[in-house]
Amino acid sequence: MSEVKRPKDQLKSHIRAQNQELILETSERVFARQGLAKTTTQMIANEAGLPKANIHYYYRSKKDLLEAVLGRILHLWLSSVSEFNVDDGPQKNLSRYISEKIEQSRLNKNASKVFAMALIGEEDFVLDYLRRLFVTELAREKATIQIWVDKGLMAPVSTEHLFISIWAMTQTYADFDAQVKIMLQKENLEESDYEDAKQFITRMVLAGCRVIEDEI
Repeated sequence: MSEVKRPKDQLKSHIRAQNQELILETSERVFARQGLAKTTTQMIANEAGLPKANIHYYYRSKKDLLEAVLGRILHLWLSSVSEFNVDDGPQKNLSRYISEKIEQSRLNKNASKVFAMALIGEEDFVLDYLRRLFVTELAREKATIQIWVDKGLMAPVSTEHLFISIWAMTQTYADFDAQVKIMLQKENLEESDYEDAKQFITRMVLAGCRVIEDEI
């Protein structure tokens, strides 16, 4: 049987999506390697194997392209970490959250590095995102943590500093993986290294918060 042809507009939409995905994946890789300031759209075009005009067809400027890359990264992060479930208690929730953050550092180093560079450079896109979404999410998780504290399942903690500490400990395995490799005396990090980090960070956090194992 002959394959049914797609409608013309559907085919164009498919090609557009493929091209944009290629451009964003390549841009993330080049931004992470070269830095935000040194990266040019010509570098991205060369690595993607596309004419420079194709890059600017979808993204008028490097700023537009960077914001698209950051938006893709932030969507990935939001969809890859679970919200706290009050009924599961602090041990399961904190352990799961740390595990998911470590997995992001293992699987998406470039994404983490680009986000860190944008944050250090105080890119408006990232700062606005943090103000709009992370602050709201933090307030929700803070309410859940307070329930656990009131039930005696963990010690009173600063939710803000708790999350800042978890982010710092987990994201360093992506943002500063070169330093980690030197400390561990390895050419490349292995899956077991991330598992060791996951277990160590989890023990530190649970002990620091004096989390007990009982369910609510």
